[in-house]
Amino acid sequence: MNLETLGQVLVEADVVVEPDSVALLVDALGTPHAEEVALRLPFFGPTVGGGDSVVGPIDLSLERGLAGGQSFEWHRSFRPGERVSVVVSVEDIIDKGTLHLATVLSEYRDVDGELIQRQRTVFVERKPSGEQVQDGAADRGDGAGEPAS
Repeated sequence: MNLETLGQVLVEADVVVEPDSVALLVDALGTPHAEEVALRLPFFGPTVGGGDSVVGPIDLSLERGLAGGQSFEWHRSFRPGERVSVVVSVEDIIDKGTLHLATVLSEYRDVDGELIQRQRTVFVERKPSGEQVQDGAADRGDGAGEPAS
């Protein structure tokens, strides 16, 4: 994992909440509240800029990595046809023993700049065998480098 990506913006884009995509989600969910759910989560931050827009820059090994967690902060639902801006950045990277942990923050805002949603995704990567433990943010003892919960 590339520890130098800490703080970097990986994606800045405008996206549209496509009504057809929402309808596909609604059909797939097939529940009485499917539309409400679909409008809460029409995008997954780490892939909103394309499949490799996060994995590539942070140099996450797909052979040694996995998704370690996902959290959401909702301010309101998305609206069909709405244009929103999204910024995806590396909020935190921890070098902890035999693991690297990266927290990727995705923020969605409407055309007036009002926050719609924050998503945090934690990626965990096992270090290659033989890689030495480095002093990272998690080892400073000051609370920095702890993943957001």
